Amino acid sequence: MIGGKKIGVGIVTYNRKAGLIKLYQSLPRDIIDALVVVNDGAYYPELGELDCHLHHNEVNQGVGRSKNIALRYLQAQEVDHFFLIEDDIFVKDSSVFARYIELSARTGIQHFNFSQHGDKNVQPDCTPRPCYIMDYGDFVMPLYPACVGAFCYYSRACLEKVGLMDEIYYNAVEHLDHTYAVIKAGLHPSYHYFPDLDNSGQYLGDEGWSPQQSTISGKLSSRAISLVAATYFQEKHGCLPPKIPVVSTEALKKELATLKKRYAISASLVS
Repeated sequence: MIGGKKIGVGIVTYNRKAGLIKLYQSLPRDIIDALVVVNDGAYYPELGELDCHLHHNEVNQGVGRSKNIALRYLQAQEVDHFFLIEDDIFVKDSSVFARYIELSARTGIQHFNFSQHGDKNVQPDCTPRPCYIMDYGDFVMPLYPACVGAFCYYSRACLEKVGLMDEIYYNAVEHLDHTYAVIKAGLHPSYHYFPDLDNSGQYLGDEGWSPQQSTISGKLSSRAISLVAATYFQEKHGCLPPKIPVVSTEALKKELATLKKRYAISASLVS
């Protein structure tokens, strides 16, 4: 619990035992009020030893449905702050949960995605590659061009207004679609500008994602799955994610100012 508000963590895992255990052991359990692990792969005995609510899918459901199972469980626990984590992420600094909650309070943004997973938002030397940095005076917030869904924060108000993942998406694009819904609800800046903690890589680590090692993207069927997901996104929204219009930085700054005015609260209330 942070600032009198309940913290919930949902982990989605698929046939990556070592990654799940590393993530589980890295969690600051003293501040987490509800923890659920949704296993969408084969069952193994170590799962039963975890001190959490375990949901095992008897039949593979895919990432979108599995994330919704986790979120529904956390909603039933009346959580205030929701964190979704995939099994190739681990916590480096236990203050990461408080930092995201504080960033939401100070900016008014109701949803964040950890930007530094994979290679889409980093330089060749692995340093962060933001497309814009918002200077709030007493702190800065980088925004990145790609939406990455391995670690996500949602406020309770965000999920109540937007709802959960579209379960038609199986193992691709579900986080893009959901974040776009959050954007359309006015709780996040425009697409192509995905905000994150400054130096977020100091708080979270990943297992060096690549399509070859991913238990999802490494499948031979992954291209077909991605194509079906992209086609559905286009039918639903009128274009593919990269073709969503990019707003100007002036428009972005106005959006960020509006979010801060409407939803920001005193950071002292979350400490």
